[in-house]
Amino acid sequence: MEGEKLKRRKVMVSNSILPYFIGISGDLMFFIAISTLFLTVVKGLTAAEISLLSTISNLSCILLQIPALKIIQKIGNEKSIRLGTFMLLCSSLLITFGNQYWMILIGYILYQPSFIFKKMDHVVLKSNLNYLKKGNDYIKIANKSNIIYSVITMLIALIAGNMFAKNHYTAMYFCIGICVINVLLSFCIFDVSEEKEEIVRKQQSKTKFSKIAIMTILSFALLYPIINVGQGNVTLFIQYNLQDYFDIGQTAMYLSFIIVTSRIARVLGNLLFKKIYTQLRDKVSILFAIVTIFSFMIILLGSCFDTSTILKFLFMTIGFDLILAIRDSFDNYSNDLILKNSTKDQQQKAISYLQLARRIVATTINLAISMLLLKIDLFYIIICLIILTVASLGVNIKLYKMVKEKEESCCEY
Repeated sequence: MEGEKLKRRKVMVSNSILPYFIGISGDLMFFIAISTLFLTVVKGLTAAEISLLSTISNLSCILLQIPALKIIQKIGNEKSIRLGTFMLLCSSLLITFGNQYWMILIGYILYQPSFIFKKMDHVVLKSNLNYLKKGNDYIKIANKSNIIYSVITMLIALIAGNMFAKNHYTAMYFCIGICVINVLLSFCIFDVSEEKEEIVRKQQSKTKFSKIAIMTILSFALLYPIINVGQGNVTLFIQYNLQDYFDIGQTAMYLSFIIVTSRIARVLGNLLFKKIYTQLRDKVSILFAIVTIFSFMIILLGSCFDTSTILKFLFMTIGFDLILAIRDSFDNYSNDLILKNSTKDQQQKAISYLQLARRIVATTINLAISMLLLKIDLFYIIICLIILTVASLGVNIKLYKMVKEKEESCCEY
């Protein structure tokens, strides 16, 4: 009885830490705001060298996904989270102090795969909530972590530029400091399922993923890369349109303002998601695809307003903001849905496969866009993204019907 009380207390402490831990360890804070500036100005890298860093990092993440999953299953969720945060710390140190390209490259190779291990914090959160019989609170708590992340990154976006202007390394020192805090916090994470890990490994189920889990992976693998890749290409599209009207200095100023509004939209999107999810439940998967289509269409519409500069960039800004507003919420919803529809011993695989599928599709889309840009304008690239999003809408409609059918059959039973 005493042991059960202690376990419950550990779970509750861990659950109170997890939203903040997930929020501040979601990326290399500060570095993401000044990455291109730091790599070009401080490290002297070219655009091609920076692109190569991202390409190799993403490919290494895809190649390491299956070996990493085996490591996760062997060492458990708690140690996996610690390993992930330690990899992020090493990455920040190598990127900051590496004076040769190969050192920065190793930093990037550690950067993306670190999230394979760190992503187990969502599995821990779901397991701990299930233990407390509060599994339905996952969306609420995961959404809280997204709010924390989006608020912090918004504030960083506002101050990182000035910090870099005064001292090129200050922001990176803060980045390293946050990574150290994340490593320390990772030792406070308790996974209630760890105590039965040996039994689970010995009784490892070879049952297949449910149809809903497979459809969730397909839904996430299609739509999330479109949102992610679309964000980068839309930023470039807006920049090119600004350059048609303003000089470099004004373009940089207006683009910075648009990016700040997108960060605010990201915070608001996370704040509103809980209310929207309460009203729509699993219909939100359809909503995400519709909003993505609408955002791309309004961006293209805005680009056609040649007679009114204000309307042109107002429409493009609204479209860009909508993309950022739904990004975190879709990630949260997909994580929750796949964990709900996976057995306990499948959850590590489910989360890993979710991310693997997303990375493979994102890499494929990026390569396709790189080749298409040699022939066509960015305007037509966004049209291609709309077509892909329409396809993902069909998948999300099918996913919703499957979830609804399952709920109805459970109610009948």
